[in-house]
Amino acid sequence: MQTTQQQKNYRYFGTLRRLLRRNAGPNIRKIVNKTHPADLAQILSYFPVDDQLTILTYAEDNRRRAEVLRNMPMDNAAELVVKLDIKKAVDVICEMSADDQADLLGELDEAVATEIINAMPQEDSDDVQDLLRYDERSAGGIMNPDVMAIHMDATIAEAIKMVQGAEDVDMIFYMYVVDDHNSLCGVLSLRRLVTAKPATVIKNIMNPNVVSVRTEEDQEDVARLVTRYDFLAIPVVDDTNNLVGAVTVDDVIDVIAEEATEDFLKMAGAGDEHQQSASPFKHVLSRAPWLFAALVGGILASFVISSFEETLSRYLVLAAFIPVIIGMAGNVGTQSLAVVVRGLATRQIKIKQAWNSISNEIVVGIILGCLYGAVLGAVGLWKFSGVTPDAMNLALAVGAATATAMCLAAFVASSIPIMFAKLNIDPAVATGPFVTTAIDILGVTIYFTVVNVLV
Repeated sequence: MQTTQQQKNYRYFGTLRRLLRRNAGPNIRKIVNKTHPADLAQILSYFPVDDQLTILTYAEDNRRRAEVLRNMPMDNAAELVVKLDIKKAVDVICEMSADDQADLLGELDEAVATEIINAMPQEDSDDVQDLLRYDERSAGGIMNPDVMAIHMDATIAEAIKMVQGAEDVDMIFYMYVVDDHNSLCGVLSLRRLVTAKPATVIKNIMNPNVVSVRTEEDQEDVARLVTRYDFLAIPVVDDTNNLVGAVTVDDVIDVIAEEATEDFLKMAGAGDEHQQSASPFKHVLSRAPWLFAALVGGILASFVISSFEETLSRYLVLAAFIPVIIGMAGNVGTQSLAVVVRGLATRQIKIKQAWNSISNEIVVGIILGCLYGAVLGAVGLWKFSGVTPDAMNLALAVGAATATAMCLAAFVASSIPIMFAKLNIDPAVATGPFVTTAIDILGVTIYFTVVNVLV
């Protein structure tokens, strides 16, 4: 369901499209400049790139254009920047914070990015080149180097004067305290800063127990720390504990969304977030291996069914329950899978205590298996009655097979991602076609094995 804001944005899209056709520049300019940059970025996503560029030219200044680009997917923003001449591109990019500059330039071809960097002012180009040295998924890659830092021997009055004169600092949540060597030694909240007496020395009221991250720290671990401590920003230090930047909460929100999207796509065997705007051919290459695994699994399952041809020929009505049992086992497996993968991602499930999580899922599988096994057994009894003299045994076999398959599916689905995690493989890739295919084979094997035992 669309939100009220989404509906409003779509109406603006219709209005802008009509105004573009009529070449009504003043009206376009009015809408572009009164619309929030985040909303305008969403509205632009409905237009072709050339129309996006035309609409963007009506923004009142480069700062507003930069804000719109910052709120767009970076691959889309890069498409627009490439269509600008170098001077205009540099003017817009220089209005962004350094971390956004690095994200955008990282999406461009190396030759184009180098040309833009060389045309930027020295200070800006130095900052962005420093950021581009780091892995884009590390703390160094997502940090903003423009942080508010003050010497530990400064006074509150000097600190307040520094805050008042700060123009290029993106978000001032905390004031970080450093020593003579720029080593991080404390932190001071703005609330504490404005309530202290002007003559107070910073080191006397700072919090020396500052939580920080290293430049090479994975962005997911950074997001986890910010979430755990409810920070609005977290400082980033190098190997010598020198303050080099900070990761702010807006970047953390982006990281959480990115990681969740990536895990979701991996679980479905559909590639990753970076392929969302890729060509159909790249989508085929990313999905084909998982679908091939599903095909192989389906073929193996058919071989399993063929090996019980004699049983099927005697009780053909058993075939009607194959998709039900496989489906129930697959569903409970998918549920266990989601719980365990999410638990591993959020560190709520520890690998060393993995058996506790596996045993919990097994218990859930047993309870659900017995419940739905009884229901399916009752349906089987009704289905088989009057058809075969072995109706009771067949119904019992169907119920027992359902219960066993669901229990084992919960075990397999919860243990495979943990096994992958122990091997330092992303648990999310253990999901989707990989596990469901295994559960399909397991389900039909259990079904016919139980039937042969009980009938």
